[in-house]
Amino acid sequence: MRRAPSTFALVLVLVAAALLLALALSSALQRRFGRQVVSDSYSRLALATALATDELASRPQDPAARQVLGSLRLLGVHVSDAQPPAPSVRRIAPALTAVARTAGSLLGDPSRVVATQTPDSQLWVRSARDLARWIVLRTPSYRPRLLDSALLLSVLAGLIALAAAGLAARLLTRPLERLAAQASALLAGTPTDAGLDGSPREVRRLAAAIGEAGERLRAVARERELMLAGISHDLRTPLARLRLAMELGDAGDPVRRAAMVADLEELDRALEQCLAFVREGRDEALQPTDLTTLAGQLLALRLQPDDWQLEGPAEVAVPIRPTLLRRALGNLMDNAERYGAPPFTVTLTRQADAIELGVTDHGPGVAPGLLPRLGQPFLRGDAARSGVGSGLGLSIAARAARLHDGELRLANRSGGGFVAILRLPIPRAPVPPAASAQ
Repeated sequence: MRRAPSTFALVLVLVAAALLLALALSSALQRRFGRQVVSDSYSRLALATALATDELASRPQDPAARQVLGSLRLLGVHVSDAQPPAPSVRRIAPALTAVARTAGSLLGDPSRVVATQTPDSQLWVRSARDLARWIVLRTPSYRPRLLDSALLLSVLAGLIALAAAGLAARLLTRPLERLAAQASALLAGTPTDAGLDGSPREVRRLAAAIGEAGERLRAVARERELMLAGISHDLRTPLARLRLAMELGDAGDPVRRAAMVADLEELDRALEQCLAFVREGRDEALQPTDLTTLAGQLLALRLQPDDWQLEGPAEVAVPIRPTLLRRALGNLMDNAERYGAPPFTVTLTRQADAIELGVTDHGPGVAPGLLPRLGQPFLRGDAARSGVGSGLGLSIAARAARLHDGELRLANRSGGGFVAILRLPIPRAPVPPAASAQ
């Protein structure tokens, strides 16, 4: 399998490429600007020298003129009656071509200036006094030295660019490396704040997200462990009774057979609650549902419906997950009947931003020390209410509230009894677009 490049290598290559591109563009612009400056200044000097030489060449009898012409010859400037040599295959330096072009423009006649390179670089300027006479200026070639200097500068610039790219890449990837090294600890819940000091904000946010994901995974693992422990505990007693009844041959006794059926129903309820707890209900779509009708249907299914009362508006339609909320409200009603005492009441209260579904009983309530822990998976209120059950009813109701962006509130009533309230926020209606002017 081909090994993927590391983040450090990718960042190093990107930064180095960006720096080298910037250096190349800067060098190109500098060469272009430098060539323009050189051609402008050198062409003026060359023209001044050529015009002065032409003036001196027109006075061959003047000893001083001959002396100056001799000095100029030593400097590479002489007068020639020959024609400029034909262009050779060798390419003329761009700088010399630019000088010739600028000098011709300054003279007003580009044909009077010719640049040659055979092999030395020369600038030929036609005399204004004698068209057969040319003033030849030898231009020294700095190209080899310029190439060497350019190569040396390029190498130095490349090394500097690579060093800067390496430093930048290290600064960018070191927090990621530290985060990768501490990812396992973050998932395990070990505090690693000190190890990420000085890291960018995005890395700290990623670390926080990994920590939250780890906490959720640990919570799911704890819930599964509790569920397995709860199932094994809840199923052990009914199974033991069924086994004993089968060994004793109680199937022929109607009373004992009814007890066996009750044990089977208890097993079925426990498994159903565990499955409901595992499924969560996240996949169920929101549907507009009348909560008053839903609560009335649940009241009609109670074994003692006369013990129940429904208080609230005639219709409360909101988008909910019907199956999930029906199960949550049913669990609250089951808890009221199992642990409380009649009369029972289901109340529907519509507020400005939420709807509250309350289930009230008139039983003994819950011990104050146990009240904050209610809603934890497989936690029963037996210490205060002596009953049976899977211990998942309130957990399922609390999860249903959270999936509706709401909450489950549990409290003892001031006049005696217990109240469980499902508070569900009312979704805001979308704002209609403004009508266009007619």
